[in-house]
Amino acid sequence: MRSSDRKIILGKLGKPHGLKGFLYIRYYGDDPKSLLNFSQIYSEDSSLGKVDKIAELKDRVTIHISGINTRNSAETLRDKEIYIQEDQLPKLDNGEAYFYQLENLMVKNKQDDILGLVDYIMPTGANDVLVVKPSKESIDDKERLIPYLRPKIIESIEIEEGQIIVVWPKDY
Repeated sequence: MRSSDRKIILGKLGKPHGLKGFLYIRYYGDDPKSLLNFSQIYSEDSSLGKVDKIAELKDRVTIHISGINTRNSAETLRDKEIYIQEDQLPKLDNGEAYFYQLENLMVKNKQDDILGLVDYIMPTGANDVLVVKPSKESIDDKERLIPYLRPKIIESIEIEEGQIIVVWPKDY
């Protein structure tokens, strides 16, 4: 069982923008506005506060963290990665999972062949792809790229059992 205080990385802060404490951010998610939903963000070594403002500037995003009101105080956060606690994530419906929860799950096909472990999820634009690396238990030493298409290819995700069941032949 994973600990309930697991940190989930959200992005990396960049240089300050302006004089009022805004910072550029490289956000790792889809919608930076979702940062406004979290009650507390953290750096590796401390609690930072709440993101209270977001500004989108052309192709870049800046955020303001409550209590960070000067360029100098923003400068102390430059190049820090920011996190939330796992329990701040919105609850998902049964059978759904966040991508980080899929890492290291065993991938089995309908014939009960163990294809390997999820190494990471690769975004491709059209659909995401599971990168499955071989493991001690897998049927061979091949890395596999399996499209993340539910339910056509990804039949079920069983977090508690530590596995993903796929409709995928062993010789692909």
